[in-house]
Amino acid sequence: MLIRRRSQHIPSVLAKVAHLSYGLLIVAALPVVNRAQPTSKPIPSIEKTGESIRLLVDGSPYLMLGGQVHNSDTANADDLNKALDVLASWHSNTAEVPIYWEAIEPKQGEFDFSSVDLAIQAARKRELHLVLLWFGTWKNGESHYVPEWVKRDKQKYVRMQGPRREETEIISPLCRAAMEADSHAFAALLQHVKSVDQADRTVLTVQVENEPGALGTDRDYSEAANRQFGGAVPKELLAFLGSHHQELSSPMAKIWNKSPKSGNWKQVFGELAPEAFSAWLVSNYINTVATAGKQEYPLPMYVNVWLIEGVERPGRWPSGGATVNVLDVWKAAAPAIDILAPDIYYPKFYDVAAQYTRPDNPLFVPETNFNPYFVGFAYATFGYFNGIGFSPFGIDDVEKGGAAAAIGAEFEDTYRVLRPLLPLIARYQYTGKLHPILQGLANGEDWKQSIRVGDRLAANIDFTAAFDPAKGRACGMIIELAPDDFIVMGTGFDVIFRETEGPLRDAQLISIEEGTFQRDQWIRSRRLNGDERHVSLPERSTVLRVRVAR
Repeated sequence: MLIRRRSQHIPSVLAKVAHLSYGLLIVAALPVVNRAQPTSKPIPSIEKTGESIRLLVDGSPYLMLGGQVHNSDTANADDLNKALDVLASWHSNTAEVPIYWEAIEPKQGEFDFSSVDLAIQAARKRELHLVLLWFGTWKNGESHYVPEWVKRDKQKYVRMQGPRREETEIISPLCRAAMEADSHAFAALLQHVKSVDQADRTVLTVQVENEPGALGTDRDYSEAANRQFGGAVPKELLAFLGSHHQELSSPMAKIWNKSPKSGNWKQVFGELAPEAFSAWLVSNYINTVATAGKQEYPLPMYVNVWLIEGVERPGRWPSGGATVNVLDVWKAAAPAIDILAPDIYYPKFYDVAAQYTRPDNPLFVPETNFNPYFVGFAYATFGYFNGIGFSPFGIDDVEKGGAAAAIGAEFEDTYRVLRPLLPLIARYQYTGKLHPILQGLANGEDWKQSIRVGDRLAANIDFTAAFDPAKGRACGMIIELAPDDFIVMGTGFDVIFRETEGPLRDAQLISIEEGTFQRDQWIRSRRLNGDERHVSLPERSTVLRVRVAR
């Protein structure tokens, strides 16, 4: 398919969003069937009902059990297919795949969507859903994926300046020309995805940019930026923070509660001023890009976050990204972004996850370590934080063999038992009936853990696996189906159910079955009794259904 349109001048971002009338050269080199005809499948969406926030796919709650490929995989069909083969072998349901602005718009107004079609085709072949990662103006706090025509024209596509007025390679968030060009390209991408995927709904959500912000400087120090930084903080931001003062993140609340409620950025935000200023500019820019895309095809959209590193200053991490310091600035400025999603590479996973689990923000972990220590956090993401997605980065390292293959085996072992239970877990989220089990989480939990289940039972966990962060650890989950009926899943631990009322005694076991769920039905593989009459999860992950007497 080859479509040409004459280039026209667009005077505003809104015109671009509404009409998408730049010149287009659209190339679809792969045989992705155009399925733009009406479909009975509803578009994926983020739904908030009471205290719960869910990703709906085909009208039902969906949990993304995924993996992210390496940055350059979409540029090579063999690399991408091998990576998705890994995910299929893990029983994953979702792949995260980058799409590069420089690849889809090599010449301004001329689009080549062959890489997009490659990703969609590869995912469909393996019955995987897709998350598209838009590498546009920002990738890891820099601007390396902008097209060559943007890189060469520094007069039009203005760069940020550092504190000594040195020029950086980062596009300035004040550059309207860059914002309009990115918005136009992103809108064209979403228009194309709709044209080839509206019926199948292979693509679930889109990441807008990648770890945006400025690496190497805490803000733009150009003359235009300095004028804005020295001017009054926008009234709409102040109004938002004031009306949401009880829900602010801890760092923002600390500043807001003692600061004047008007003035310039330094007066209002104190030591957070450079990062808050950058966040306001970057989030407004990205909101414009996301809005352009949603005008074409309103999929859920998120922004991922490079987290704060210790006591370092902004610029060591991309300043202006949605860190915990400035989460609320993003919520004020970017309503088109549905989720702010942390890339968690730190062992203190629970601390970060708690910061990004808010009434206005569900937890989605689009990147985490491809490491055995981290695979157990999938249980925590879905079971403790009611999260919607979990995804290690660089899963195609499995192809290297050796240690990477062994790590892949750990992920496959966990994903294999989790995948068929995801609908059940989604149903029980926000009920308090999901109980993750994780060895080595806190003091003493390398050998025991105790969980209150129901109103009169405790589940005492004895870890049988040796705690070794480099090789994996015990992990799993208990699901309360009823006061006397439990799913126990995972690896490396034993469970004893004990009564918490009356005589000090263990609960009487009625039955123990191995099996799994299929289409919400329990499928038993065998019933355990005699010498095997124990709630014991071996080295290979297992799913047990345990009934006790009440």
